[in-house]
Amino acid sequence: MSYTLVVILHLFSAIIFLGFVFADVIVLPAMKKVLTDKEHQNVMTVISNRARKIFPITVLILILTGGYMFSKYINSELGIFNSSLQILLLIKLILAMIIASGIVYSLSCKFLKKTPNPIMKHFHKFVLLVGIIIIILAKVMFVV
Repeated sequence: MSYTLVVILHLFSAIIFLGFVFADVIVLPAMKKVLTDKEHQNVMTVISNRARKIFPITVLILILTGGYMFSKYINSELGIFNSSLQILLLIKLILAMIIASGIVYSLSCKFLKKTPNPIMKHFHKFVLLVGIIIIILAKVMFVV
């Protein structure tokens, strides 16, 4: 598979992933002001059901394509901390793994029917902020 195709898959997955998070954090709360509670709950249920089908695949594609791209810039020949690009890439990796860990935790709570930690109510806000930081780092790492 060519590197360009991997980049395109990664970008589309990121758009889907962060687009949903953006909608959940910014758009859907605004809809609550114009819909009745029942209508809002119906909208949330439909969107959540669709997201549960798409999210795991999207996250898996993001992780796999991200790992593939990561290996181009950090490997046994190029080293780990030899350039600012590599350092920023490692920061991106850490941030992405924090998000992935939160997703795994959230999904495991759903499957095990456990109540998640109350801090998880703010997880999508955190993911949106960290996602924006990752996007900025992705652009900055090639110019510093």
